Amino acid sequence: MRKLGKGKSVLKFVLIAVGVILLLWYIAPLFAAIFNIGNALGMAGSVLLILFGLYFDKISGGWRNGILIFIAVVLAVIVTPLSFNMARYADYKTEAGAKTVIVLGCKVNGSTPSKYLYDRCKTAAEYLNENPDAVAVLSGGQGSDEDISEAQCMENVLVEMGIDKSRLYQENKSTNTTENIVFSKSVIAQNNLSTDVLIVTNEFHEYRAKLICEKNGLNFHSSCSHSSLFTFLTYYTRELMGISKELLFK
Repeated sequence: MRKLGKGKSVLKFVLIAVGVILLLWYIAPLFAAIFNIGNALGMAGSVLLILFGLYFDKISGGWRNGILIFIAVVLAVIVTPLSFNMARYADYKTEAGAKTVIVLGCKVNGSTPSKYLYDRCKTAAEYLNENPDAVAVLSGGQGSDEDISEAQCMENVLVEMGIDKSRLYQENKSTNTTENIVFSKSVIAQNNLSTDVLIVTNEFHEYRAKLICEKNGLNFHSSCSHSSLFTFLTYYTRELMGISKELLFK
């Protein structure tokens, strides 16, 4: 009985500690004015985990075991397999290679690229320099708080990085990931570009991009830019929901 009680105390401590760590990690992006469904859901889940730990001894055995089983099933059935595929397709290439790069848009601060957008441009420039026959479709419209479209911002950055403007095509109407790829496909068709595409975006984003490419008859390859540890968990959580939606409603 003493061992059982000690085990409960350890589990209680672990639940509270994990909940606090996750809560702080989800809160951190708020200091950079980053708030989305990822950290909103993450903060809510973290608080529930902390409360579960705090009241662990007061919850009846049936409910307590049921909650633990639910957490285990979610981790085993949803989080683990999706995370595996997110890691698998972060940098994915076949022997056929890709002649068309699609750079997915991200936030523009006025007319200046956000860190994530700049890093995506840098990754695209590296591939274009290594593959002089490749061209790029720059995909992203203009938000209400942006002075120029994400596509135009990317073009400006890539030209500054030494990429010839003749190799760059703009898709400047899209507002989300699905539109990024669907509208880029239209640009590819209009300009007789290769449908063997290399998607450039952050690592957490590549698997969903692969699913959308498959729906639209594009042969998927990827080269990712890497997220900061500071914001990774927030965007990773948001992406888990996006992937789940893509799989459920395909």
